[in-house]
Amino acid sequence: MRLPVSGLGVGFHAPDGNDDLAILEAAGSAVERALAVLPRLVQAPEMASDAVESRGPWAALTVTDFETALLGLRRFLFGDTIACLFRDRSHKCGAPMELEFSIAAFLGEASPRMPRGVRRSEEDPRWFHLPGDAALFRLPTVEDQLQVLDEPRAATLLARRCVKSLRPGTRALARAERAMEAMAPLVSRPLAGSCPECGETVTMPLNVPRLVMDELRARAAGVHEEIHVIAAAYHWAEAAILAMPQSRRRAYAETIRRRERVTE
Repeated sequence: MRLPVSGLGVGFHAPDGNDDLAILEAAGSAVERALAVLPRLVQAPEMASDAVESRGPWAALTVTDFETALLGLRRFLFGDTIACLFRDRSHKCGAPMELEFSIAAFLGEASPRMPRGVRRSEEDPRWFHLPGDAALFRLPTVEDQLQVLDEPRAATLLARRCVKSLRPGTRALARAERAMEAMAPLVSRPLAGSCPECGETVTMPLNVPRLVMDELRARAAGVHEEIHVIAAAYHWAEAAILAMPQSRRRAYAETIRRRERVTE
Protein backbone atom coordinates (compact mmCIF):
# COMPACT_ATOMS: atom_id res chain seq x y z
CA MET A 1 0.00 0.00 0.00
CA ARG A 2 1.21 3.52 -0.81
CA LEU A 3 0.36 6.33 1.58
CA PRO A 4 -1.32 9.13 -0.40
CA VAL A 5 0.61 12.20 0.76
CA SER A 6 4.15 10.98 1.39
CA GLY A 7 4.06 8.14 -1.15
CA LEU A 8 5.67 5.81 1.41
CA GLY A 9 5.12 2.12 0.84
CA VAL A 10 3.81 0.17 3.83
CA GLY A 11 3.10 -3.49 4.53
CA PHE A 12 1.10 -5.20 7.25
CA HIS A 13 1.34 -8.32 9.37
CA ALA A 14 -1.01 -10.06 11.79
CA PRO A 15 -0.46 -9.57 15.53
CA ASP A 16 1.03 -12.20 17.83
CA GLY A 17 0.51 -12.41 21.58
CA ASN A 18 3.13 -9.79 22.35
CA ASP A 19 1.37 -7.37 20.00
CA ASP A 20 -1.96 -8.17 21.65
CA LEU A 21 -0.54 -7.32 25.07
CA ALA A 22 0.84 -4.05 23.68
CA ILE A 23 -2.60 -3.22 22.25
CA LEU A 24 -4.29 -3.88 25.59
CA GLU A 25 -1.69 -2.02 27.64
CA ALA A 26 -1.37 1.07 25.39
CA ALA A 27 -2.49 4.20 27.24
CA GLY A 28 -3.68 7.69 26.32
CA SER A 29 -5.94 8.92 23.55
CA ALA A 30 -6.80 6.78 20.55
CA VAL A 31 -4.08 8.58 18.55
CA GLU A 32 -1.47 7.96 21.25
CA ARG A 33 -2.44 4.30 21.49
CA ALA A 34 -2.26 3.96 17.71
CA LEU A 35 1.22 5.49 17.72
CA ALA A 36 2.31 2.83 20.22
CA VAL A 37 0.83 -0.05 18.23
CA LEU A 38 1.19 0.91 14.56
CA PRO A 39 5.00 0.41 14.36
CA ARG A 40 4.50 -3.16 15.60
CA LEU A 41 2.04 -4.15 12.86
CA VAL A 42 3.00 -1.94 9.91
CA GLN A 43 6.35 -2.01 8.13
CA ALA A 44 7.49 1.15 6.39
CA PRO A 45 11.02 0.49 5.04
CA GLU A 46 11.26 3.90 3.36
CA MET A 47 10.27 5.86 6.46
CA ALA A 48 12.95 8.19 7.84
CA SER A 49 14.12 7.09 11.29
CA ASP A 50 15.60 10.46 12.29
CA ALA A 51 12.33 12.31 12.87
CA VAL A 52 12.61 15.09 15.42
CA GLU A 53 9.17 14.38 16.87
CA SER A 54 9.39 12.93 20.37
CA ARG A 55 6.87 10.24 19.50
CA GLY A 56 8.91 8.88 16.61
CA PRO A 57 8.68 8.83 12.82
CA TRP A 58 5.00 7.88 12.67
CA ALA A 59 4.14 11.14 14.46
CA ALA A 60 5.96 13.05 11.72
CA LEU A 61 3.51 11.80 9.08
CA THR A 62 0.55 13.86 8.00
CA VAL A 63 -2.71 12.95 9.69
CA THR A 64 -3.95 11.79 6.27
CA ASP A 65 -1.15 9.23 5.88
CA PHE A 66 -1.41 8.09 9.49
CA GLU A 67 -5.13 7.41 9.30
CA THR A 68 -4.79 5.82 5.86
CA ALA A 69 -2.24 3.40 7.32
CA LEU A 70 -4.64 2.59 10.16
CA LEU A 71 -7.46 1.82 7.74
CA GLY A 72 -5.07 -0.20 5.60
CA LEU A 73 -4.19 -2.29 8.65
CA ARG A 74 -7.86 -2.70 9.49
CA ARG A 75 -8.59 -3.85 5.95
CA PHE A 76 -5.69 -6.34 6.05
CA LEU A 77 -6.84 -7.86 9.35
CA PHE A 78 -10.65 -7.73 9.17
CA GLY A 79 -11.63 -7.11 5.54
CA ASP A 80 -12.67 -4.18 3.39
CA THR A 81 -16.19 -3.68 4.75
CA ILE A 82 -16.91 -1.70 7.91
CA ALA A 83 -20.35 -1.73 9.53
CA CYS A 84 -21.14 1.24 11.77
CA LEU A 85 -24.16 1.29 14.07
CA PHE A 86 -25.95 4.64 14.39
CA ARG A 87 -27.52 5.21 17.79
CA ASP A 88 -28.58 8.77 17.12
CA ARG A 89 -31.60 10.04 19.04
CA SER A 90 -31.60 13.36 17.16
CA HIS A 91 -33.60 12.13 14.17
CA LYS A 92 -37.36 11.64 14.16
CA CYS A 93 -37.77 8.05 15.31
CA GLY A 94 -34.44 7.48 17.08
CA ALA A 95 -34.26 3.92 15.73
CA PRO A 96 -30.74 2.43 15.56
CA MET A 97 -29.44 1.93 12.03
CA GLU A 98 -26.43 0.26 10.48
CA LEU A 99 -24.30 1.70 7.69
CA GLU A 100 -21.76 -0.35 5.75
CA PHE A 101 -18.98 1.12 3.64
CA SER A 102 -15.91 -0.02 1.75
CA ILE A 103 -12.53 1.10 3.05
CA ALA A 104 -11.11 1.18 -0.49
CA ALA A 105 -13.94 3.41 -1.73
CA PHE A 106 -13.81 5.58 1.38
CA LEU A 107 -10.07 6.20 0.96
CA GLY A 108 -10.57 6.82 -2.75
CA GLU A 109 -12.71 9.82 -1.87
CA ALA A 110 -9.78 11.39 0.01
CA SER A 111 -7.27 11.70 -2.83
CA PRO A 112 -4.73 14.52 -2.43
CA ARG A 113 -4.20 17.11 -5.14
CA MET A 114 -1.71 19.96 -5.49
CA PRO A 115 -3.46 23.35 -5.83
CA ARG A 116 -2.40 25.50 -8.76
CA GLY A 117 0.55 27.75 -8.03
CA VAL A 118 1.54 26.18 -4.71
CA ARG A 119 5.26 25.36 -4.65
CA ARG A 120 7.56 23.71 -2.20
CA SER A 121 10.01 25.86 -0.24
CA GLU A 122 13.63 25.52 -1.33
CA GLU A 123 14.85 26.25 2.20
CA ASP A 124 12.73 23.59 3.94
CA PRO A 125 10.84 21.01 1.86
CA ARG A 126 8.24 20.58 4.61
CA TRP A 127 6.90 24.09 3.87
CA PHE A 128 4.99 25.41 0.86
CA HIS A 129 4.51 28.86 -0.68
CA LEU A 130 1.08 30.22 -1.49
CA PRO A 131 0.93 31.94 -4.88
CA GLY A 132 0.75 35.74 -4.73
CA ASP A 133 1.01 35.82 -0.94
CA ALA A 134 3.93 36.16 1.45
CA ALA A 135 2.73 33.13 3.37
CA LEU A 136 4.16 29.69 4.06
CA PHE A 137 2.31 26.65 5.30
CA ARG A 138 3.02 23.01 6.02
CA LEU A 139 0.70 20.04 6.28
CA PRO A 140 -0.46 19.17 9.81
CA THR A 141 1.22 16.12 11.29
CA VAL A 142 0.14 13.67 13.96
CA GLU A 143 2.46 15.48 16.35
CA ASP A 144 0.62 18.75 15.62
CA GLN A 145 -2.70 17.03 16.22
CA LEU A 146 -1.58 15.74 19.60
CA GLN A 147 -0.18 19.11 20.66
CA VAL A 148 -3.59 20.79 20.26
CA LEU A 149 -5.75 17.84 21.30
CA ASP A 150 -8.52 18.82 23.72
CA GLU A 151 -7.49 22.49 23.62
CA PRO A 152 -10.46 24.91 23.53
CA ARG A 153 -8.97 26.82 20.56
CA ALA A 154 -7.48 23.82 18.78
CA ALA A 155 -8.04 25.14 15.23
CA THR A 156 -6.33 28.45 16.02
CA LEU A 157 -3.41 26.75 17.73
CA LEU A 158 -2.99 24.37 14.80
CA ALA A 159 -2.94 27.28 12.36
CA ARG A 160 -0.21 28.97 14.38
CA ARG A 161 1.90 25.85 14.13
CA CYS A 162 1.36 25.29 10.42
CA VAL A 163 1.04 28.76 8.80
CA LYS A 164 3.57 31.59 8.62
CA SER A 165 2.65 34.92 7.09
CA LEU A 166 4.25 38.36 7.02
CA ARG A 167 0.73 39.77 6.73
CA PRO A 168 -1.30 37.56 9.07
CA GLY A 169 -5.02 37.73 8.52
CA THR A 170 -8.12 35.72 7.79
CA ARG A 171 -7.54 35.77 4.01
CA ALA A 172 -4.07 34.20 4.14
CA LEU A 173 -5.22 31.70 6.74
CA ALA A 174 -8.27 30.70 4.71
CA ARG A 175 -6.16 30.21 1.55
CA ALA A 176 -3.64 28.12 3.48
CA GLU A 177 -6.39 25.99 5.01
CA ARG A 178 -7.95 25.34 1.59
CA ALA A 179 -4.56 24.30 0.21
CA MET A 180 -3.93 22.01 3.17
CA GLU A 181 -7.35 20.39 2.77
CA ALA A 182 -6.62 19.70 -0.91
CA MET A 183 -3.10 18.35 -0.31
CA ALA A 184 -3.96 16.31 2.80
CA PRO A 185 -7.71 15.57 2.75
CA LEU A 186 -9.51 14.51 5.90
CA VAL A 187 -9.85 10.77 6.40
CA SER A 188 -11.78 10.99 9.69
CA ARG A 189 -14.95 12.69 8.50
CA PRO A 190 -18.74 12.40 8.90
CA LEU A 191 -20.66 9.43 7.52
CA ALA A 192 -24.23 9.90 6.34
CA GLY A 193 -27.07 7.44 5.99
CA SER A 194 -30.87 7.40 5.73
CA CYS A 195 -32.94 5.93 8.53
CA PRO A 196 -34.97 2.98 7.17
CA GLU A 197 -37.82 3.81 9.58
CA CYS A 198 -38.37 7.55 9.08
CA GLY A 199 -36.20 8.28 6.01
CA GLU A 200 -34.33 11.13 7.68
CA THR A 201 -30.64 11.59 6.83
CA VAL A 202 -28.42 11.01 9.84
CA THR A 203 -24.73 11.93 10.05
CA MET A 204 -22.15 10.47 12.41
CA PRO A 205 -18.51 11.55 12.82
CA LEU A 206 -16.05 8.76 12.02
CA ASN A 207 -12.91 8.80 14.16
CA VAL A 208 -10.47 6.46 12.41
CA PRO A 209 -7.95 5.97 15.26
CA ARG A 210 -10.74 5.20 17.74
CA LEU A 211 -12.49 2.82 15.32
CA VAL A 212 -9.35 0.83 14.49
CA MET A 213 -7.96 0.73 18.03
CA ASP A 214 -11.33 -0.40 19.44
CA GLU A 215 -11.44 -3.27 16.95
CA LEU A 216 -7.85 -4.26 17.65
CA ARG A 217 -8.52 -4.17 21.38
CA ALA A 218 -11.66 -6.30 21.05
CA ARG A 219 -9.78 -8.92 19.03
CA ALA A 220 -6.88 -8.96 21.52
CA ALA A 221 -9.08 -9.09 24.62
CA GLY A 222 -8.92 -12.89 25.01
CA VAL A 223 -5.13 -13.20 25.09
CA HIS A 224 -4.83 -13.72 28.86
CA GLU A 225 -7.46 -16.46 28.97
CA GLU A 226 -6.00 -18.13 25.89
CA ILE A 227 -2.53 -18.17 27.45
CA HIS A 228 -4.01 -19.79 30.55
CA VAL A 229 -5.97 -22.41 28.58
CA ILE A 230 -3.01 -23.43 26.43
CA ALA A 231 -0.49 -23.41 29.28
CA ALA A 232 -2.78 -25.53 31.45
CA ALA A 233 -3.35 -28.07 28.69
CA TYR A 234 0.11 -28.33 27.10
CA HIS A 235 2.39 -26.83 29.79
CA TRP A 236 4.06 -24.57 27.23
CA ALA A 237 5.96 -21.51 28.43
CA GLU A 238 4.24 -18.13 28.21
CA ALA A 239 6.89 -16.80 25.81
CA ALA A 240 6.20 -19.63 23.36
CA ILE A 241 2.46 -18.99 23.45
CA LEU A 242 2.89 -15.24 23.02
CA ALA A 243 5.11 -15.84 19.97
CA MET A 244 2.24 -17.56 18.13
CA PRO A 245 0.22 -15.60 15.58
CA GLN A 246 -3.08 -14.52 17.08
CA SER A 247 -5.13 -16.77 14.81
CA ARG A 248 -3.10 -19.87 15.71
CA ARG A 249 -3.26 -19.15 19.44
CA ARG A 250 -7.03 -18.73 19.27
CA ALA A 251 -7.37 -21.95 17.27
CA TYR A 252 -5.40 -23.91 19.88
CA ALA A 253 -7.47 -22.46 22.71
CA GLU A 254 -10.74 -23.22 20.95
CA THR A 255 -9.62 -26.81 20.24
CA ILE A 256 -8.86 -27.31 23.92
CA ARG A 257 -12.21 -25.84 24.97
CA ARG A 258 -14.05 -28.02 22.44
CA ARG A 259 -12.36 -31.18 23.76
CA GLU A 260 -13.21 -30.18 27.32
CA ARG A 261 -16.88 -29.73 26.38
CA VAL A 262 -16.95 -33.20 24.78
CA THR A 263 -15.50 -34.88 27.87
CA GLU A 264 -17.86 -33.15 30.33
